[in-house]
Amino acid sequence: MTPRQVRSVLKVLDLGSVQAAAKALHLAPSSVSAQLKELSNELGLQLFATHGRGLVPTAAARQLEPALRSFVHQADEIHYRAQHLGNEAKGQLRVFAPSSMCIYRLPALIEALQQDAPGIELLLTHEPFDYRRAFEQGELDAAILVTESLTSSSDLTQHPLHTEEVIFVCHPQRFQNSALTLAQLTELPVITTEPGCTYRVRAEAHFRRQGLQLKPRQSFANVEVIRRCLFADMGIGLLPRCVVEADLATGQLLEQPVVDTPYPFISSLVYPSERFRSPLLDRLIQVVESQSTYGVRL
Repeated sequence: MTPRQVRSVLKVLDLGSVQAAAKALHLAPSSVSAQLKELSNELGLQLFATHGRGLVPTAAARQLEPALRSFVHQADEIHYRAQHLGNEAKGQLRVFAPSSMCIYRLPALIEALQQDAPGIELLLTHEPFDYRRAFEQGELDAAILVTESLTSSSDLTQHPLHTEEVIFVCHPQRFQNSALTLAQLTELPVITTEPGCTYRVRAEAHFRRQGLQLKPRQSFANVEVIRRCLFADMGIGLLPRCVVEADLATGQLLEQPVVDTPYPFISSLVYPSERFRSPLLDRLIQVVESQSTYGVRL
């Protein structure tokens, strides 16, 4: 049994066909088919059955799946340990972050990481992306998340980075000195992030507690698009303070007071607790801890 064979089996489990798995693994379909057959013969079990043009996993394959994923994780750990024993931290580090963190928080971290460990190449992924599934499949090393509180999950280790605030922002011509109520906001053009975004979910819950419904005039997946709409005075935006911090300082945009806001959040680095911590990840953790302002009053 080889990690190469097991990776092919897992990719077919995930994607449902040899062709899709081969494309994802950058292999020829014939190579993936051969690896599936080799592993089936070694185990003495049929792992897949033909269904139309695709494959469906057998019950045996599903029962073995957790052990197969563990096998790959152990192979990765051995590779990491061997690669970095006595050597300078060098290689690729795979990290996920929401767009707001990618644009407004990560540059400082990346610069500090390059100075500390220039041999590390950061491979960055942003939403939409299922980071938990990527953790389970060993396709991701760490994630920068924005949450309402520190995680209590036993499967993830968390290093707080910054206290974040999500605020309502507008063009100076739209600004109102008195704090708006949520009822008043429902009558105004509000621009938010896409449905399911952490910031929007928090605001929607706030509205529901008041017996109201948040109905944005516009919604966008990218925070920079919302910021540009605010410059054009298209409405009142819901954004993390870090996104508009420079604009607030120059007066190009203003924070619109709204009753019972800002919404507090925490940005942090998270990674699987049980997985081997590579020297590359250790370097990133050191940088995060050196850059952290969580719990510090500025």
